[in-house]
Amino acid sequence: MRKLFLILALVFGPIAFGQKINKSVLSADSVLIGDQIAWTLEFALPENSPVAIGPYSSVLAADTALRGGVEVVREFELDTLSVKEKMAQLRAHILLTSFDSGSFVLPSPLIIYGKDGQPDTLRIEPKLLYVNTIPIDTASFQPYDIKDQETYPVTFSEILPWILLACGAILLVWAIVRFIIMRKKNRDFFGRKIEVEPPHIVALKKLEKIRGEKLWQSGKPKAYYTGITEAVRLYIEKRYAFGAMEKTTSEIMESLSDKHIDDKILSDLGQMLSTADLVKFAKFNPSMEDNEHAIPAAVNFINFAYMQQLEQADVQRANAEGDTKFKEGK
Repeated sequence: MRKLFLILALVFGPIAFGQKINKSVLSADSVLIGDQIAWTLEFALPENSPVAIGPYSSVLAADTALRGGVEVVREFELDTLSVKEKMAQLRAHILLTSFDSGSFVLPSPLIIYGKDGQPDTLRIEPKLLYVNTIPIDTASFQPYDIKDQETYPVTFSEILPWILLACGAILLVWAIVRFIIMRKKNRDFFGRKIEVEPPHIVALKKLEKIRGEKLWQSGKPKAYYTGITEAVRLYIEKRYAFGAMEKTTSEIMESLSDKHIDDKILSDLGQMLSTADLVKFAKFNPSMEDNEHAIPAAVNFINFAYMQQLEQADVQRANAEGDTKFKEGK
């Protein structure tokens, strides 16, 4: 409805003005550049009459005489002050400002209301506004050059975060260097010697753990043989220095054939690894006898290989001592 009144008023407004406004007051006749000024309007209309106020910024933009000298800070706001004898006392107020000096005629705002079912406008007299600048005494005025940038001393609280950051970085670098050095010396970060268990102990402990889990008894033969073969293959890698984890069973047995291992122990190992391959890759269901002899076959092989390693070490030591005595006697 308000949009309809606004359109009709724009068409018929220039022809005639309707009811005269009761009050039109500026908060000040003159202001300084940048100051704000309020314009208050008060008028009475029949109760329940529709009323609308057009955007005053559009009115200012359409007035070429103002040259943009007056700007709207806050548009008109309409309030009802009182209602007496079917007449409503209304108030509209707007907040303006200017950033240009001079005198400006404020054009009338567009206020439309309904009268006997027809749109009508309120008659408002334009207002005169003076915008002044701050006077400068040219006789005593003395210009000054631009001041240099003010510098302030640096406080301890400002440099404290940087000090803490530098200390943290130094500490981190020291910790990394110490960790690397200690690892090369087979020690932990605090300098304590790292005790590394021999490969045969690691393998035997893992086999004992698998035995205690009773995997094949609970219907998990694949997990049972997988654990056994991993323990044996890892030990072979450490003991004989070849990649047993990547080799097939036949390749492992071929590599062990020249290691002077007891025929029975080597045969049992090969049978256990072959059975494990069938269980893991062909879903073979091994017999109870195969399951019971799997871990003993692995343990016998590891013990034999370890004892063989000790004998070889004794022989090498004896040969080294003999060479030393021979050189001393010579």
